[in-house]
Order: sequence, then structure tokens, then C-alpha cells
Amino acid sequence: MESKVLVWSKLLVLDEEIIKKQDDSPAVYRISKKETDGKYYVVFVGNTLTLREELLDILKEKSEKKDDKSFLRAYLREGGDFSFRYALVAEENIRKGAEKQMFKHYAPKLNLNDPGNSLEIQVNLN
Repeated sequence: MESKVLVWSKLLVLDEEIIKKQDDSPAVYRISKKETDGKYYVVFVGNTLTLREELLDILKEKSEKKDDKSFLRAYLREGGDFSFRYALVAEENIRKGAEKQMFKHYAPKLNLNDPGNSLEIQVNLN
């Protein structure tokens, strides 16, 4: 199994102004919610060619894109303390493999579909 070390951002508040300051490069990301116990739990994982554009689109009330994030958008509208982390990853196969590993590790409740990638890759999640 291939192994890659990713450089993760610090935990950032899922906020439009903060997102606008981020790179618009290919990346993997995860969105977390702070629960009543004070801990953050990953609720969604993804990979994208354009990080800033993707996260801003997620924050929109309605998106023009046809995607599987409508459930995530509705959950965010319910309110709460949401944050995100990301790692810039240029290689598509590494992004897809990392997304699959995060999906298996975190079992995020808002990912409606398994990423479906068959590439087995090991990446650091911290």
C-alpha cells in the first residue's frame, strides 16, 4: 500500500471570510462540528480541484451545481460550530485515495455516497 504524508491546515472556522483567504488549489478536506462534549466530530469529507470555490459553494443556500451536498447544506443551516481542515494535493489519485481513507476512518454522517475509489493509500490524518 502506498503511503503519503499530507500537510494539513490548522482547524479553521467554516466562515465565508476565512474561506476566501484560502488557496483555490486541488485539495482534500473535512468538515467538523463541535458537539456538546466540546470535541469536534468529522461530518463530511471531500476532495476538489478548487478548494475555495468548493467550500464557498457549500455555504450557499442553494447551489447551481448538481452534487450530493444538499444534505450537508441543510445540516449547516441548522446552525452550530463548524470548522474545516484541508491538505493541498495536486495528484488526483492521491486526493481520491485520501478521501476514501478519511471516509473509512471517520464514517462521516453527511457523505451520502462512498467515494468509491479502489486505490488503497495510507495518509496521515492529523
